[in-house]
Amino acid sequence: MKNYVLILLFTLTALLGKAQTMTSQSGDAIIGVWQTDDHKARININRQDSVYYGRLSNAEVSIWQKAKLNLPTGFLGINILRNFKFSGDNRWDGTIYDPKSKNTYQCYLKMNDDGTLKVRGYKGISIFGKSQVWTRVK
Repeated sequence: MKNYVLILLFTLTALLGKAQTMTSQSGDAIIGVWQTDDHKARININRQDSVYYGRLSNAEVSIWQKAKLNLPTGFLGINILRNFKFSGDNRWDGTIYDPKSKNTYQCYLKMNDDGTLKVRGYKGISIFGKSQVWTRVK
């Protein structure tokens, strides 16, 4: 009887560990550098523990020329995407900081089938928000 309980416990532990690994791996799909749709900035998305965040970095239009940002350089390196958690179904929920308006909004990220990232910021209800589509930098 003890052997059956131990085998059941071991099996459950292994299954839970595999489920966490699978969730983490599919949630990691957004990790990387993303170009905003207006090509003014790049966002470097990383994961720390189970939370995702995105830092504002400089944009490059081409190898030879850097884009001029409309933001003061003091904004470079700040986390504009904060506390994003993978919700399943290619969706992450958290907050986004807009350096221009100096406001923080609720936000969700949705990975599109074509590999682009839909970014929707809103206050209260997502229907009253604004969306952008970001492209992964290769």
